Formats: sequence, structure tokens, C-alpha cells
Amino acid sequence: MIEINTQNLDKAIAKARQTKPLVKVIEFRLYQVTNKITGATYTVKFSKVNNTKYAECNCKATKVCYHIGAAVGIHIVLAAQTVTA
Repeated sequence: MIEINTQNLDKAIAKARQTKPLVKVIEFRLYQVTNKITGATYTVKFSKVNNTKYAECNCKATKVCYHIGAAVGIHIVLAAQTVTA
């Protein structure tokens, strides 16, 4: 698990905007991210423990990757809908 915050997400989100991967919602906090060019698919999971936000991806990266950057936008929208529902 990697702690996520605005500082370490900025680069990942920028790369996700360039590569434009396909993000599929599996369930709340669980997403499938596919690279449209290579077809490689990774699973991203978000969690929150004591108000600290974490993410994990099954790719080989050891820090916040663009898969997390791609999924976080959809996750934020879904989380906001859950709060207001």
C-alpha cells in the first residue's frame, strides 16, 4: 500500500492524461485500468485508514503509478456520490 496525497498524485495524473488508459469500475474502491496501446491490465484498490488514504496497484511500480492516477478521478467522483446519497 502506498500513501496517496496531492503531491505524489500530480505526476501520476499528468501521465494518465497523456496515456488515456481505460478505467473500469469493478466495485467501489476497486478499479481495472487498461493501457489501450499494449492491452496490459492492472488492478487498483483504494483504502482509507484513520483518515489516511492509500492505494495499491499490481503493476511493478513501487510508487504512485499512472494507473492509480487514472483511477483516482473516478474514485473521487464515486466517493462524493456516496457521501451525498
